[in-house]
Amino acid sequence: MPFVGAANATTQQATRWLVENEPEIIQIHGHFPSQAVQGGFLTYARVPKLIEASPAGACLPIKDHSDEATQAKFGFLEYATRLVICNADEDTLRVPNPPEEVEVELAKIKLDYGYYAHLDVATGDPVFGGLQDIVAPGNVINVGGAPLSFPCLEATFGKVTANNNRPSVIMSNLRSRESYRNLCWAAGIEPPMVPWTWYDPFKGWQQGKVTSFHGVPWLVNTKMNAGLLPVDRRIYFMVMGDDGGPGHTRGITCIRPADLMNRRYIKRAVNGVPDFANGEVNMARNVWLTMPAGLAMGSQGSLSILTNFENVGECAGIVP
Repeated sequence: MPFVGAANATTQQATRWLVENEPEIIQIHGHFPSQAVQGGFLTYARVPKLIEASPAGACLPIKDHSDEATQAKFGFLEYATRLVICNADEDTLRVPNPPEEVEVELAKIKLDYGYYAHLDVATGDPVFGGLQDIVAPGNVINVGGAPLSFPCLEATFGKVTANNNRPSVIMSNLRSRESYRNLCWAAGIEPPMVPWTWYDPFKGWQQGKVTSFHGVPWLVNTKMNAGLLPVDRRIYFMVMGDDGGPGHTRGITCIRPADLMNRRYIKRAVNGVPDFANGEVNMARNVWLTMPAGLAMGSQGSLSILTNFENVGECAGIVP
């Protein structure tokens, strides 16, 4: 008779960290430039469309082309999440995954998700709002529910006048990118790709390709509105980064407090969770994770938005 109960005589090894089982697609993460801000707000002095100089006649007067500056102001939002850890779990169930440590790492991801979700939120406040709040009114193309089309993509691309009509990133949700790719296939065109750097869990950072339009990477952000209705669908064309120079090369950035550039997540904790109803204090630890961050844009020529379009192509499959 063979030995019985071998499974009862071995150990079970838990893998390190908590596994995010339904991750979001945030391809722009790691490619969204940040700049440090000394103080609570960042301001840009903007001037309207420049009047070109004209040839001057000998000894003739020159017209006054002085500019009038206005101020654009951008501030921080405080993104926050909280977790509660039972002291007994932290004391006895900590190998190989101390509960507070592994939950804190997931909390950092939640803070980033909050930031990328807010990019697509319209608040009506350009100081603390999303991309819809800071775009120039004339840089939004609303197609009124018509299907996504190449002419509309071309027109929206042309609205980005900063950086000599060269957006550096196009961003949308996953379904809008699928619509663009379906549009290409329907026209008999293979969706164009450009080189991009991807992370491979086995091989590390690898050179690959990503969908593009006019050579500009088209990146997916699934924290954007899912776009169940055409009016909720948006494609953003953006010049990313700010070189600090004069003129129009002052694009979109994430702003952070200067002293937090190298530690953007702030952890605060207190022992004891009050149970006010029973007048008791539970043996638990309250942990807050916060991340102050904002959205800023120098030239309004750095952003255009295509919105209110019908999707192109539908999968006949049914998700169970």
